[in-house]
Amino acid sequence: MLMTSAVHPRRYRAALKSGADVCTLDLEDAVPPAQREAARRVASRLFDTKSTGCVRALRINSLRTADGLHDILALFYGAIRPDALLVPKVNCAHDLLILEDMLGDQLADVAFLATIETAAGLSAVDEIANATPRVRALVFGAADFAADLSISMEWEPLLYARSRIVTAAAAAGIPAIDAPTFDLSDDLALKIDVNRSRELGFGGKAAVHPRQVPVINDGFTPLPAEVERARRVIEMARERSGEIGVLDGQMVGPPMVAAARRLLARAIAVEAPRYGITHG
Repeated sequence: MLMTSAVHPRRYRAALKSGADVCTLDLEDAVPPAQREAARRVASRLFDTKSTGCVRALRINSLRTADGLHDILALFYGAIRPDALLVPKVNCAHDLLILEDMLGDQLADVAFLATIETAAGLSAVDEIANATPRVRALVFGAADFAADLSISMEWEPLLYARSRIVTAAAAAGIPAIDAPTFDLSDDLALKIDVNRSRELGFGGKAAVHPRQVPVINDGFTPLPAEVERARRVIEMARERSGEIGVLDGQMVGPPMVAAARRLLARAIAVEAPRYGITHG
């Protein structure tokens, strides 16, 4: 998920060609308050038709602010037609139900990406994940969450929050998207963060610059060796009719088979033709 400011519309058009699965136009933190009305007009030009490629998302302001209400009015009465709304600072399920009511039938096909970035939101994360079928992902907002708790943005202080979000998303059957890495000068740090996110169970990671997108995509794409082993695990389970067995010296039981199926599903989802994987 690549974030770009509505102040720079050319960057958003470039983002659509970056390879990101989700391209998000930001009306919130990346736009100075005095420029938000102009940013809405930009959004109306960029979202006047449905997309045919990546998911086009719009990050609105919090519904607890006047700017958030203006964003909703622009959606309802204007020509803004995103595929999804990145909803900031979701504190409870009721926040999303109110948003759903406000949008009405006119925008009933717009999905919600719920951002967890407050202590209140984390406390209610299970209810938020299941608030409405329109919630398609949970997104971790590390910067605001750390500020809310007055803690560091290092990995360890935020590990509990990340684990809670991943678990709630998995229980609801939706992906979790990790917060971006803000250091644009350290590619190694980005790779480390991507690996940590994937190992913890996130299905993706936000980016704040196009150069981060290839690293993130590579990090969340299963390696050929992983795909091959997953295939062997599934084949062995089929041959043994589900009985526990040993593959390459390691015990393989139902949990390992389930993990192998999930890995193959992820490989299909990211469109990895070099593995010989096709739909159907």
